[in-house]
Amino acid sequence: MVVLFAEFLSSVGSGATFPYLVVYLHAVCGLSAGQVGAVLVVRSLAAVVGAVVGGALSDRCGPARTVVGVAATAAAATAVMFGVRGGVVLPALVAAVVGTGAAPALVPALDALLARSVPGSAREKAFSWRNTIVTGGAMIGVAGASAVLGVYGVVSGLHWVYALDVVSFVVLAALVGRTAGRRGAIADIAEAHGAAEDAQARRGPQPSDKGYAAVARDPAMRGVFTFVLFVVAAGFTQLQIGLPAVSVLTNDVGGLGWVFTANMLVVALAQVPAQRILSRLPRPVVLAGGAFCMAGAWAIVAMDPTPGFGSLLAAAVVFAFGEVAYMPVVAALVNDLAPPGLTGRYNGAHTLAWTSGFAIGALATGTLLAADSIRLFFAVSAAVLAVSALIALGLARILPKGAADDQRHPLG
Repeated sequence: MVVLFAEFLSSVGSGATFPYLVVYLHAVCGLSAGQVGAVLVVRSLAAVVGAVVGGALSDRCGPARTVVGVAATAAAATAVMFGVRGGVVLPALVAAVVGTGAAPALVPALDALLARSVPGSAREKAFSWRNTIVTGGAMIGVAGASAVLGVYGVVSGLHWVYALDVVSFVVLAALVGRTAGRRGAIADIAEAHGAAEDAQARRGPQPSDKGYAAVARDPAMRGVFTFVLFVVAAGFTQLQIGLPAVSVLTNDVGGLGWVFTANMLVVALAQVPAQRILSRLPRPVVLAGGAFCMAGAWAIVAMDPTPGFGSLLAAAVVFAFGEVAYMPVVAALVNDLAPPGLTGRYNGAHTLAWTSGFAIGALATGTLLAADSIRLFFAVSAAVLAVSALIALGLARILPKGAADDQRHPLG
């Protein structure tokens, strides 16, 4: 519970900053549109590297130590962004890239930390609560940042927003470090041994090789990686980039904040109750249903000749139900597939699928929307998500039975 509370506080800080990086680079650092685009490309590469490094560090140093070290690094980078004033550009750019690499490096360690703290049968429940808590924190952060910028203005307000993010990373590092220290090394060893036995019982004898090469050899993990890559590129990226781009192109940005608020609110309210029902179904079916919901969301936009606030709001709400089905199942599945000693790298591969999918999706968004092909673009995205649903159903043939459904039960 302490770790989940720490993640909640961290998500408040991250939620406050993530919508405003482009504004920060332009308004505080004074970069042109072209320069901002170049920074975003470099950031996407840093995110890919961070995902790989974070997974390896989690296996080598332990997830708790990795969270503490990476969160401290992120806090330092964000502190630089907080302290930068007009005319001092290079430190801010370096800090933005380092902070971007640190964020995905945190994810594999946090996932492994949560997965090893609960029995396999309770993982989806734990990840459902985690998704609810993190989404709620991000929603509070977005609302708080909007209020701060409204009171202090864009430039001064952004400094306060980044100050909040610094504090959130420091608290995350302190709480996780304190919890790990209190449990002690003996408890950590016993816990890791229990997790190893649990994985071994589910999957049988494992190859002796280590590293990401072992992850790549796992056909089940390859299938999950491909599914996540498609869903992120055609789904989550378009939620974060595609919908705002539509609002800009249609000159209807006034309601964009309400669109994201509605999406987060649905996830926060529906995640845990929905999981009570979804836990009765095989995981491939749940993942396919989530992808179909996301496809339906983009079909709403594609069918509207002039997509405005109403279409975007409806799409965001429908997409939220896809998130509810997708998020806890994939996270729990990856950790169920991970053999002893590779939990961090399996979670790192999962994060790599996210960062790679986001980079591919962002490139596609910029290319097609620049050509004023809103409806066609979202129709193509819906089709890709439909294919992703078929990939999810195909996972039933390659997933170990325990990972597919045996570890799941209705939640009390």
